Amino acid sequence: MKLAIVALTEEGKKLASKLEQDLEADIYLPTKLSATGVIKFDSSLKELVGQLFKEYDGIICIMALGIVVRVLAPYVADKREDPAVITIDETGQHIISTLSGHLGGANRLAERIAGLLDADPVITTATDCHGKLAFDLLAKELGCEIVPFSNLKLANGALVNGKRVNIFTDLKLDLELDQNVRLFPLEKLGTVEGFPVIISERDFTIEEPYLQLVPQNIVVGLGCRRGVSKKQVKEAVESALAKLELKKESVKKLATVDLKQDEAGILEYGEELEVPVEIISRAEIKEADFEYTTSEFVRKQIGVGGVCEPVAIISANKRGELILSKTVRNQVTVAVVKEVSML
Repeated sequence: MKLAIVALTEEGKKLASKLEQDLEADIYLPTKLSATGVIKFDSSLKELVGQLFKEYDGIICIMALGIVVRVLAPYVADKREDPAVITIDETGQHIISTLSGHLGGANRLAERIAGLLDADPVITTATDCHGKLAFDLLAKELGCEIVPFSNLKLANGALVNGKRVNIFTDLKLDLELDQNVRLFPLEKLGTVEGFPVIISERDFTIEEPYLQLVPQNIVVGLGCRRGVSKKQVKEAVESALAKLELKKESVKKLATVDLKQDEAGILEYGEELEVPVEIISRAEIKEADFEYTTSEFVRKQIGVGGVCEPVAIISANKRGELILSKTVRNQVTVAVVKEVSML
């Protein structure tokens, strides 16, 4: 976690120095304060915070909470993207989780800093105050995407208010559940009363409000003719996911061969999905010790017998299950691997 500490006074500077080494953080001080090994700023605090918002995972502000609230206001946008923000009073007695408590990690960071300073962490998120499971925190721990994100408040609200919440999943999860939370296999979805929370990569359509935590455990291997468009790649991948009844949020990464590392259609579709495109070399494919669909024509053209299947399997560190063999659509070949669950 890349951290920045901002202090405005001599007392704040001393406190920042205490935290610097343990947190491996960058210290920002106004130019009027003398210090070595720090980053000086002569801009306004609001301008500095705007810069740090883009560059750091967490910002620790040693100053009054009111100041922090005012300078943060123009930049707060989305709890899925905003950095963690911590406020510490200059005496170091109170460590306040100020922004992005769960997804940004501010609550845990506040507790860590409180341990270093022998101080009191101030956590105000409702689920934490009531000692309840929080689904945004659970999603982060499990590496899941939250769908639809707008229903997160409904699920957490049901928890806090003691309403019945049902978790449906086929994954083996070791969870400490509250009295109002029950765990069911996926096949029971729609058969019991209560707010439904689904933990699965499968695509579900249900009429009642629900929350789904989608594990990112799908690797899509791609091959293609030179010059295919993003639209062609997108249609091929989405057709494959629909056939498997998988949500697109379950895609962890795309993979292709080194000859296609500059293929615009694949790279642009990776950007649209906001997932990396992993490049697998032909040398790695040649050394593959597993079976995959081969073509002599492809072997003559590029030196290996296939692309989409082996790159997907290799990209999944050979720990996945090939759940869709090579399929062809719009001059794009697609194979899908489901990684072995690490949950």
